[in-house]
Amino acid sequence: MPMTDPKRSDPTLPLLLYGDSYRFPDVYHLTRFLAPDAFITLEHGDERVMVVNSLEFGRAQKESRATSVRNVDEFGQRELTAAGTPYDDAAAIVISRVLRERKIEKVAVPRYFPLAVADRLRAEGIALEVARQLDARRRTKRDDEIVALTATQRATEEAWALGVAAISRATVGKDRVLQLDGKTFTAEMLRAIVDGALLDRGCSADGTICAPGTQAADPHMGGSGPLHAGEAIVMDIFPQHKTSRYFADMTRTISKGAPSDAIVKMYEVVKRAQDAGIAALRPGITGKEVHELVEDVIYDAGYETLRPEHKRRTDDPITRGMIHGTGHGVGLEIHEAPSVGRAGRDPLAAGDVVTVEPGIYDPDVGGVRLEDMLVITESGYRNLTRAPRELVV
Repeated sequence: MPMTDPKRSDPTLPLLLYGDSYRFPDVYHLTRFLAPDAFITLEHGDERVMVVNSLEFGRAQKESRATSVRNVDEFGQRELTAAGTPYDDAAAIVISRVLRERKIEKVAVPRYFPLAVADRLRAEGIALEVARQLDARRRTKRDDEIVALTATQRATEEAWALGVAAISRATVGKDRVLQLDGKTFTAEMLRAIVDGALLDRGCSADGTICAPGTQAADPHMGGSGPLHAGEAIVMDIFPQHKTSRYFADMTRTISKGAPSDAIVKMYEVVKRAQDAGIAALRPGITGKEVHELVEDVIYDAGYETLRPEHKRRTDDPITRGMIHGTGHGVGLEIHEAPSVGRAGRDPLAAGDVVTVEPGIYDPDVGGVRLEDMLVITESGYRNLTRAPRELVV
């Protein structure tokens, strides 16, 4: 008897989603409907059924890609609420009635499906199975998704350019501290310029990185305090468009005036490694292969990576060099399939949108990172990033 693969789920099962479409991209991807409150979505064969409250019913009929839209009150929601039924129990009862109407006794659900609702559904006699391939449904991007990603990328580049322009026009004061409009120019001010420009362009940013000097040795350090001439500033910008919901992701490293020789060397190596990683992109190559190619460029230039044989000083407890994966997928989430790193064992395919973002980090020197966002095509790749790579401004 063949064994069932525990890593795969039954693709023929109806798919049940329950959640809002702001926080859960699978819900939005299936329905193309934005709502702040949880609603029921059932994919049953070629049908996409949405069950929503009265507040959203008319809009869902006009805006969603559901094949049918139902009102929760058709399934007794109002009576359950009047009876004081707990929220999760009421949701599960309504879901079970929707499924019973269709004679469905088993469904696939995402791994983040609410536990309380799942327990009550099981008590109602509904069997649940985790839909383990759900992430892969969003991996290959349609043409309209590429358009949306590109639009967010353009907004990212425009906001970044305004930040760079501010650095460029800043003056150098005492102890090389940058001054902007008569004030000490700080990482917080730079981030505000970038994030404000993104808001003006319909995007929201949470966690924009503007990390100066040695702060950049920690790849996700947000950055704080005064900016200085001659120090590298890592600017990593990854906003989400508030209407389309698609992200972009871009990193540039810049310096007001020439930085140290150590930073210049790191920058040139990172740039060379990024070029090599981008040139390797094509259908059929794995993310792991791209990542290891990038690691080799960095290691051959004299730096370490996380590959065990790339640790140059075994007695050094500090993690240095290239200390993260080369990239990741981008879409309705900032990090999604496929991986361009050690875990990237699936071949890349046309329609994947990925980043290539090598970096080198040293707590004594600082950090350098460059990141572009690209779409895999039938013959190779197309770079969605246009921002120049120039260290000195």
